[in-house]
Amino acid sequence: MRPGVAVIKTFPIHHGWLILASGTLGAFMTVPGQTAGVSVFFDPVTADLGVSRSWASIAYAAGTLAGILPAPLIGRWIDRKGPRLTGTILATALALACGFMALVDSAAMLLIGFGLLRGTAIGGLSLVSQHVINLWFVQRRGMAAAASSLGLAAGSMLLPPLFDLLVSLHGWRGAYLAIALLVAVTILPVIAIVFRDRPEKYGLTVDAGLAPAAGTARAEPSFTRPQALATGVFWLLCAAGFLMNAIGTGLLLNHFSIMATAGIQRWQALQLLSLLAGVQAVATLATGIMLDRWEPRRLVPLAMFMLAVACALPVLAAGGSASWLYALCLGGAYGAQQAINAAGYAQYFGRDHLGAIRGASYVFGLGGAAFGPLPFAVSADLTGAYTTVLLLSFVLCLACGAAAILIRRPAIPTPGTPAHG
Repeated sequence: MRPGVAVIKTFPIHHGWLILASGTLGAFMTVPGQTAGVSVFFDPVTADLGVSRSWASIAYAAGTLAGILPAPLIGRWIDRKGPRLTGTILATALALACGFMALVDSAAMLLIGFGLLRGTAIGGLSLVSQHVINLWFVQRRGMAAAASSLGLAAGSMLLPPLFDLLVSLHGWRGAYLAIALLVAVTILPVIAIVFRDRPEKYGLTVDAGLAPAAGTARAEPSFTRPQALATGVFWLLCAAGFLMNAIGTGLLLNHFSIMATAGIQRWQALQLLSLLAGVQAVATLATGIMLDRWEPRRLVPLAMFMLAVACALPVLAAGGSASWLYALCLGGAYGAQQAINAAGYAQYFGRDHLGAIRGASYVFGLGGAAFGPLPFAVSADLTGAYTTVLLLSFVLCLACGAAAILIRRPAIPTPGTPAHG
């Protein structure tokens, strides 16, 4: 009998629910490496180290790029070794990365710290947390992906104020040490105990034993990574993820600066981050419900339109009302895109090679997070405003939303042949 089968099958509830809860907690605990979490530390760290915002943004971009390069290897490792071992290693690495950030005392160390923090949280823990849920949910994947993405939304809403409090009480170094301890005592043991490979290996059913939602039963596809990369829908999902990460990271990393130019005080800007995260949670749940009924590509225009509006608002208006509307649109775009990203690849390409496929997509999606802050920082340093980069972002979002209308659903390939679509 496979190790752990007896324990899993005798547990009073289907293990799929524990997988969903633990994957959600995994998404929650990526916030120390998410831009919403890093933004709290950005001003104190740059001031203490005496580095410019442009240089820190370049270091953040370079660190992000370095951190996501191993993502394809991590994806393949998950396929071979399973999410439990991989997740345990990555959670340990995230705790150590937070500890390293507390020791940063130079510009070079800051670059390394950003690489470790972003790589372990975004390219690592986020990937494996989404992956394990996709292994256990198929016909109910939209609902499950939405529920798990609520973890990131909740973390983005609850953890930045906690981080800000820790910084005010213990300084940014003490805050990072506290966060390292928090990761070590929460998500690390949960992954080691709960995460498991696909349910069929333990004699269990997918979707936590639930029946498929009405009208959603369909054959599960099985694409290899080369077959997935040959489809238009793969590149559509990558493009939408790239834009969301590039523009969203640029906006969030400079959130307090952008809000200050609009006359918003820091404590009010912190409230807007919480509002953004709350809207993100609602949008994630709503999009997840829709994903159980409609294809992900049909919902891409919705996310891109909201992101386009969020880009236009800081250019066209200022003041409290415009800032609240901005937070609503950006939160809605983030929530919708997160649900699409979490469920879309598994829904189109299946579970058999999902780690390798998602690892490849992470390079493109998080490449946006690496390069996105640069034009924002350069614009701020050269002109003191963000008008040009925001208008360009507005156009790109509308173009991506329009392209989604033209992309077809990929045909399920026969063995040994490429997919088309």
